[in-house]
Amino acid sequence: MQEGIYSPMASKKYLRIVIEIVFVAAVIVGGLKQLENRRQSFNLESDEPAWIFSGYYFNLYFLRFDFFHQDWNDYEAFDQPPLAKYVIGGAIYLRGYKIDSLEPKRFWNNTPIDKLPIYFGLISSKIPSPGIVIPSTRSVIFLFALSSLLLIYASCRILYGSLSAFVSTALIISNPIFNYYSSRILADPILLFFFSLFILLCALYWKSRNNIYVIFAFAVSSLSFLTKLNGILLVPILIITFLIGNKFSLSGKSLQVMIIGFVVFVFICLLLNPVFLNTGIGAIWKMVEFRLLAFRTFQETFKGVALLSVGQRFIVSAKIIFFKSCLFYPLVKVPVELIMFVAGIYCMIRRKDLFLTAILVFLVIIPISLLPYTVPRYYYWILPFIHIVAGQSPNLLEEIWTRRIRVFNGKLY
Repeated sequence: MQEGIYSPMASKKYLRIVIEIVFVAAVIVGGLKQLENRRQSFNLESDEPAWIFSGYYFNLYFLRFDFFHQDWNDYEAFDQPPLAKYVIGGAIYLRGYKIDSLEPKRFWNNTPIDKLPIYFGLISSKIPSPGIVIPSTRSVIFLFALSSLLLIYASCRILYGSLSAFVSTALIISNPIFNYYSSRILADPILLFFFSLFILLCALYWKSRNNIYVIFAFAVSSLSFLTKLNGILLVPILIITFLIGNKFSLSGKSLQVMIIGFVVFVFICLLLNPVFLNTGIGAIWKMVEFRLLAFRTFQETFKGVALLSVGQRFIVSAKIIFFKSCLFYPLVKVPVELIMFVAGIYCMIRRKDLFLTAILVFLVIIPISLLPYTVPRYYYWILPFIHIVAGQSPNLLEEIWTRRIRVFNGKLY
């Protein structure tokens, strides 16, 4: 009798597990196949040579252990944090090559932006053994992107269920911006990996209320900040998450956890970025200053794609995200992803999901409001979090369907 009751439930559970395993396997196999098709392409993005040559800082940090070299005070050291440079330089080193100086990078950055296509071939020829270095480094970067997908799937499954995880991941996979830039030598896939790992740690904290995940999340936040400056956006999300978990009441133990977390954050930043040893805390403002200067220069050079107002940024972003770079709109001429996103926001508000609200604010709304100009790559790490919100729409439909069945059954009886 008992077997008759529980057997269908067990069968349903096993079927769901099999479907999930098949889906994850398809993501991995399909991703690797896509990588194999694209890694051999030598059509470089304009930023790829710059990131390849920035691998010099791996040489300086890990091979020469020279933490007070004059190049840590160079513009290139402040232009971007060093972690992605370490990863790219390490990938090149594992193939038997090194970037020995900053000269190619300096030449590239000193070239007028509107003249980059003219000098592109000249600077690309300085890449050591491009037939080996480019495909192998792209493979390493792609592994970060693929890992991000799996981490996002796991996080959504823990927080919102397997259906939401499936929909969110499927939407990310279907996005051409994500597919294209996942196999390019850029810092964005590495940043997305740390963002995704952070979300998973927060999900595990929500599930277990174990403070160790908060400490780990602080460590990952520091790694994201060491990858790109916008990685600092994880810190307010983590603070909000921790406050929600403690019902906005901090005990002595909770304060201790926060203090330990901040110490871990600062320690990792100081350990892995020698610019702080050479310049002090002022290095942060110098990094921000150089980034803003680069944005301003690009806006002045390419006025046609410059985004000068917040309203313009959101309008352009909506067109790119929900119309130009989506799967369904070209086929059915209906913005399905936009409808799902709005439904996901409704579901989020209805459930009072403050964690997802924090993700939406800090990883979608704030970044879009600061975008200086129209470049699809800038949406690469924003898109997955839009799709996580859109992935809530099936849960809303499920709630509506369940409510209607209950009403129907009530009328029946």
